Amino acid sequence: MTLALSLFFCWFSLWMLHKFSPQPNLKTKYLVLLLVIPFVIYPFLYSPVWWLRGLTGDLSIASLVLLFVAIYQQLYAKALISHQERRLLWRSLALLGLVFYPLALGVGQLDPYVWGYANPYMFGVLLALSLLAFLRQYYVIGIILLAVVLAWNMQVLESVNLWDYLIDPFIFFYFLGKVIRCRS
Repeated sequence: MTLALSLFFCWFSLWMLHKFSPQPNLKTKYLVLLLVIPFVIYPFLYSPVWWLRGLTGDLSIASLVLLFVAIYQQLYAKALISHQERRLLWRSLALLGLVFYPLALGVGQLDPYVWGYANPYMFGVLLALSLLAFLRQYYVIGIILLAVVLAWNMQVLESVNLWDYLIDPFIFFYFLGKVIRCRS
């Protein structure tokens, strides 16, 4: 699914626009997206999306939802996620990656990657966490968890493992960097 990688390039172009022009108007933002979208979505041989996908594979559904949120915030300068929810998300996914990736690579006897293959308990835990997030008014976290479960049921990505829908190395390293930067 190259949608997430296409959204990454759209977000990156808006981010670069904000770096070079601190207060761009909405028309300028739309113009940048209008110029960037054909190059990242059209499946020609040298599309940057296909090159990046060849190196990395698919991004997770969590990354996809967060890229939608980031693009919306860049376009309209409205926060969809509270500061408290953002910090909880950073810490949760950074901690998940710190525990998950070494174990999945064989550091210990426990292999949590196996749990992602049609495990009804993990499926139930994610749905319960999504409900809890909605009840606590952490709507973006709730939407992420719900989107992960729905996308996994529809087999949107090439992978059949639920973990690949929840976390990817890019989101892990990005959030780990955010947590470390906030600590210092």
